[in-house]
Amino acid sequence: MKNVSFLFALSLMLMAGAALAVNQAKTADPPAATMDHSKMDMSHGAIPHDMTVDAFTKLDTNKDGKLSKTEMAKDSMVAHFGMLDANKDGSLTPAEYASMHGM
Repeated sequence: MKNVSFLFALSLMLMAGAALAVNQAKTADPPAATMDHSKMDMSHGAIPHDMTVDAFTKLDTNKDGKLSKTEMAKDSMVAHFGMLDANKDGSLTPAEYASMHGM
C-alpha cells in the first residue's frame, strides 16, 4: 500500500510539472528577431513634417542634403541608421530620415 501511495504522489507531481511546462511554452514571448515591423501600426506618435525637416537641417552640418552616420550620431535614433538607409548608400535622405519618426 505504501508503494501505491508513493507512485500516486509521484504521478501527480509529474502531471503538475508537465502542465506548468505546457503553460510556460504557450505564454513565452517570441524572439525579437522574428518580429515583422512591416505589419505594425506606425500612425501613433508621428512627428509633424516641418519638425522633421528642421531636425534634419540642424543635423546636416555640411549642408549636402543628406546625413552621414557621423552627422546622425547626435540623434537618438543613430542605432537604427543601417535600417533607415533604404538604398544602402551610407547616408540618409530627408525622406529616409522622416521615415524613422513613424517608428
